[in-house]
Amino acid sequence: MKIETAKLGRQELHDLIGTAISPLPIAFISTVGPDGVNNAAPFSFVAPVCSKPAIIVVGIGLRKTEKKDTLKNIEFTRDFVINIVDEPLIKKAIQAANEYPPEVDEIKEVGLTAIKSDMVKSPRIAEAKVSLECKLVQKLEILEEIREGQGLRAIVFGEVVLAHIKDEVWADGKIDPARLKIIGRVGQNIYCRTHDMFELKRISSI
Repeated sequence: MKIETAKLGRQELHDLIGTAISPLPIAFISTVGPDGVNNAAPFSFVAPVCSKPAIIVVGIGLRKTEKKDTLKNIEFTRDFVINIVDEPLIKKAIQAANEYPPEVDEIKEVGLTAIKSDMVKSPRIAEAKVSLECKLVQKLEILEEIREGQGLRAIVFGEVVLAHIKDEVWADGKIDPARLKIIGRVGQNIYCRTHDMFELKRISSI
């Protein structure tokens, strides 16, 4: 099977890339707008790109032809918080992806708790076992096909300036993935649990 990507539609290509490169982490991003209303939404086109400085990149598309509230808020405050999605959080994170009006606080709407961050204006979510406070470093825009024609996808680079980690998932000086139980995305409406893990060390050829 060979597939020339230029011949695929937007959703077909989205599904192809999102499944081929998976599982994808889910960044449950919390922000606050100029009106003081909190916002939270999940994004799966996300990846760490370097460790010092600790930079994470997130792709944020349009909602119809308009910028999403997450992007508007990031442009306003120049910061955001990535709340890591585990098994208890996944259903509420997906619920927050619904198209709520801008005046609705999704964090409260889905039954979660917003708490003040230490180094950024955006709130973090109390129920998340790991939350990463991020400051905007750079924003790029790429012309992307959307359902309504074409629009600009924002590629947001954020520096993690503070990590909140609950004691229950911290062991031997690091996060224990077996305790965190992160959820990954492996396709449209398909997710995976991280129960089956194994260790494999690199063998030096020298």
